Amino acid sequence: MTMPPEAGPRPWSLTSRLAWRLAVVTLCAILLAAGAVARRTLAELRDLDDAAMQQQVRFLIHNLPAATTPFTLPAAIIDRFRFSDDDTLFLILGTDGQRLSTSNPGEADIVAPLLPRPLGGGFFLVPPLPGHPRGLLGFAAPDHGRLVVLVQGRTQVATIIDGLTTQFLGTAIWLLLPLGLLMLGVSIFTLRNALRPLTTASAAAAQIRPGDTGSRLPLAGLPREITPLVTAVNDALNRLELTIAAQRGFMAQAAHGLRTPLAVLSARIDTLPDTPETQGLHQDIDRMSRLLSQLLGMARLESLPLRLNETIELHDVAEAAIAGLAPLAVQDGVELALTGAASLMVTGNHAALVLALTNLIENALGYAPPGTSVEVILQPPASLIVRDRGPGIPPAEAQRLLQAFERGANAKQGGAGLGLAIVSEIATAHGGHVRLAPRPGGGAEIELALGK
Repeated sequence: MTMPPEAGPRPWSLTSRLAWRLAVVTLCAILLAAGAVARRTLAELRDLDDAAMQQQVRFLIHNLPAATTPFTLPAAIIDRFRFSDDDTLFLILGTDGQRLSTSNPGEADIVAPLLPRPLGGGFFLVPPLPGHPRGLLGFAAPDHGRLVVLVQGRTQVATIIDGLTTQFLGTAIWLLLPLGLLMLGVSIFTLRNALRPLTTASAAAAQIRPGDTGSRLPLAGLPREITPLVTAVNDALNRLELTIAAQRGFMAQAAHGLRTPLAVLSARIDTLPDTPETQGLHQDIDRMSRLLSQLLGMARLESLPLRLNETIELHDVAEAAIAGLAPLAVQDGVELALTGAASLMVTGNHAALVLALTNLIENALGYAPPGTSVEVILQPPASLIVRDRGPGIPPAEAQRLLQAFERGANAKQGGAGLGLAIVSEIATAHGGHVRLAPRPGGGAEIELALGK
């Protein structure tokens, strides 16, 4: 009897896992690239700001009067810095550090004490002060003994950088979200197309039955990574075909090699005088013949599954099985009755169903007392039920008796315990099952339910 596979962990999807990982890796790469671009952009902004400060200092140096003349800075230069940007301040310092000129004396009085000491050339920082919580950035350049100092608030640059960062992040989120979803969809689509040949090969493998010994998995369109696996499966199918062919030959030879000696032995016994000993020998030969037939039938069912493509009338199946066993029923003094639905159509194998029902009826005849009846009932939608008035089947033994070589407590001598196992195999092949139950009023009831 075929057992259902044990439930295991839920299988995971290779397509989904690869698609998610590919999308995550790609988005991370985009974020890293965008972060590098943003960092470089911010550095360029700072460099541009520094270059602008240096340019302004050079402008002041270019417009300073000669050192030998009395120091007088044109008012237009001072006004250019005073009115263009309140956040920018310049100071012209003499050799002794005295202030020669400035664009804003009031601001200069606040900033001058905070300038680094000693003050040389290059960039420097001024700590935070009222009105400039982010501090000031300064640049100093010497000119003929004088020092031109330009300080600029960092608020504007910081505001530009913050605004750029905020806009970048906001834009990036709304851009990367649909981009990520698009990438995920494209990845899933691409992976599904890439794995479609594997799915096709899997579907082809699912259609292969042990009886289809010539079927092989297709190799066309498979990627190089999958081809060795499919080739190995086809090689395994080749070996399986050789094994089944050898088993077929063995069964044919066994049937011929065993039945012939039994027939010869039976013929020789027939030449002996009719005594209780010869009658016992005939019974032994009959049991051996039946056991041989059941063993060969069991092996054939397990190794060569049936072709289940026939349209079958179950009423014809019942009539064929009853006709074959009618002489045995008359000999045992048991009546065979066929009742139930007049017509039930199924799809399957006619010979196998006749064999299964024959085993059930023969089993019932073996236990039915003389003078009773064995009923064969056709029950919709697709069941064959056999009832007898024998000793019955204990419920605790029902499932065990469906296995090969298992016999019940009430079994008669001479049986091998294969009849119900064969019936169970045929039922499973037809998508059905066998139900064993006690019959109300005494006896047994066995149902062969078909699913196709």
